[in-house]
Amino acid sequence: MTGKLLGGCTAAFLLAAGCRMFPASGQPELVVEYAAEPVTADGVASEAVWQRAAACPMLVPRDCGYGPECRQPGTVRFARDEKYLYVLAELADDDVVQEDDRNNRHLYETGDVIELFLWPAGKGYYWEVYAAPNGRHSMLFFPSTGRKIFLTAMQHDTRLRVRAAVDGTLNDWSDRDRGYTVEIAIPQEELTRYGDRFDESGDWRIMAARYNYSVNLPEIEYSATSLLPKTSFHLREEYSKLIFRKKPEKEQ
Repeated sequence: MTGKLLGGCTAAFLLAAGCRMFPASGQPELVVEYAAEPVTADGVASEAVWQRAAACPMLVPRDCGYGPECRQPGTVRFARDEKYLYVLAELADDDVVQEDDRNNRHLYETGDVIELFLWPAGKGYYWEVYAAPNGRHSMLFFPSTGRKIFLTAMQHDTRLRVRAAVDGTLNDWSDRDRGYTVEIAIPQEELTRYGDRFDESGDWRIMAARYNYSVNLPEIEYSATSLLPKTSFHLREEYSKLIFRKKPEKEQ
């Protein structure tokens, strides 16, 4: 974990192009950069596209009684190519924990996790993706907000890829960690299976959210890229509009 992560929540950084910190609606527009170069989801942000992608801060919901800055800050970036949506989360965390070492589980119950919500606006259905600091992952599909049946929502046969890197010691509460980085590759074929296009011709809404467990926090810290009115990650009207950078003309 670099100083870039731990110092990334300065005022200037939070107001970077592509992500406004305090929009009136609580919904910043989130920009997804086009990756002309190959991206390897390996937990190491070495690709040039991550230097171009705007870093969007995690914000504490209004009902938490403090904030909106997190006690342990973090940022999320977005990129894509023709096959995948890529997500890079860089998260300060002094006690990195995830006690379940299996995929396709409700990982928010067993430790730190970053979640991603993807919704084609106007449709009933949407997706939820989990990525943990030990590289474990899950993908859920909900037909609607009124049919959130978690036992049957889990998608077992996907090409979702997650890699993570911990700066510290995983699952050891007795020492002080510095944080973790997680890189996610979401197959667009999962998002387009019902006829929606995942490009600038579509209308997608998105939100990243975080569960942060720490022995040094007074309680679990919840945060999201939207400034939520209350701690509920399924408030789809609060998700941000996804803005697609177009593929460079020479690549078309």
